[in-house]
Amino acid sequence: MIGLLIISHCDLGREFLNAAELIVGRLKGADAIAITQTSESKELLKAIDEKIKNLDHGQGVLVLTDMFGGTPSNLSLSFLKEQTVEVLTGVNLPMVIAVAQDRERLTLSELGEKAEQAGRRSIALAGKLLK
Repeated sequence: MIGLLIISHCDLGREFLNAAELIVGRLKGADAIAITQTSESKELLKAIDEKIKNLDHGQGVLVLTDMFGGTPSNLSLSFLKEQTVEVLTGVNLPMVIAVAQDRERLTLSELGEKAEQAGRRSIALAGKLLK
């Protein structure tokens, strides 16, 4: 199974995992790291490294972050490694659910693509959509 790590500002990542578990049930091999004003980059890099090592059971780890260019994604990008760690920014709940449902049958690259597609498909301007 591919590991899932959500790195976000504050506890957004933990709450995405909580919401996904409410919908699809318990998520094994998933964790979150919260970045706050008191977080030190050196400590965060160490925590990310440890979480990735703990979550990788041979199929890699997909790291989801809240927004490209923010501290969570900037720190995560240093862990990019083909077929081992992939980073996808702009996390949303449909993305997390897509990852939760297919971590056992897809490769890391395929899972990243599926999560990206699920995230994009879920964005809708309701007023425009309902016209």
